Amino acid sequence: MDVDWGRLIFSLALLVGGSFAIVVNGWIFWETVIKNQPAPSPVPIVGGIIAAVGIAILPLSGAWMWAWIPIVIDWGGLPAILVAWRQGAFK
Repeated sequence: MDVDWGRLIFSLALLVGGSFAIVVNGWIFWETVIKNQPAPSPVPIVGGIIAAVGIAILPLSGAWMWAWIPIVIDWGGLPAILVAWRQGAFK
């Protein structure tokens, strides 16, 4: 089985970078919502999208079907939008 090393390395780099942004957004959530302290604003959905692209281009059969997960768990993505909606930010 031939492995496309360039594609694999690029997708892993995207996964690492996106995961880092997701962790930073999680820290921002912890500081602002749980500890009620000021923190920088989350970078909306960027980490989730970067990690999703990394999963989508993985040279593994069926990996693309799991690309939605980083977008859902990234605090700067769907959870932040839901909390903002719940707090009336979209009135």
